[in-house]
Amino acid sequence: MKNKLGRFVLGAALSASACFGQQDAVAKSLKTSVDVFRQNLIEAIAKIPQSDYDFKPAPDVMTMRALIAHIAEANFSICAGFKPEPNPNKETWRDTAGKAELTKAINASFDYCNAVMEGWTDARFAETVKRGNTERPKALGALHLLDHTALHYGNLITYMRIRGMVPPETERQAAAKK
Repeated sequence: MKNKLGRFVLGAALSASACFGQQDAVAKSLKTSVDVFRQNLIEAIAKIPQSDYDFKPAPDVMTMRALIAHIAEANFSICAGFKPEPNPNKETWRDTAGKAELTKAINASFDYCNAVMEGWTDARFAETVKRGNTERPKALGALHLLDHTALHYGNLITYMRIRGMVPPETERQAAAKK
């Protein structure tokens, strides 16, 4: 099912970019989205005081530290699948990492993803890669990268709001309206 969905989404995106005459619109849009998430996460990490890193809004959810670490760790794993190659990251930051380490981890994970996808065109998203016993289009991995990052950045926004912090993109939007 995921293969069909990934191919459908890729086909729709490629058709739309062809109709509007924008070469590599999907690849450019992915790069822009990845860069925005990186900026938001780096700015969020900078805003969160070290004293809040162990905060979690309910007993059954991750701490802020674990959530940020999870995003970095997953970025490495998801992007390794594009090659495919084993996950190059052997670190875990969930229990002890502070602001500096998490900033470094997030940057390293996005650097790795950007390097893996460097020079990609829309056509590259149609290529398949083997993960386990399944061949999947690279587009599915790219969509998973964005979906996963958006999901957990949204969680982090909720954590920040509970602690009385304004998320970075909300601050930028408010400043732009002035």
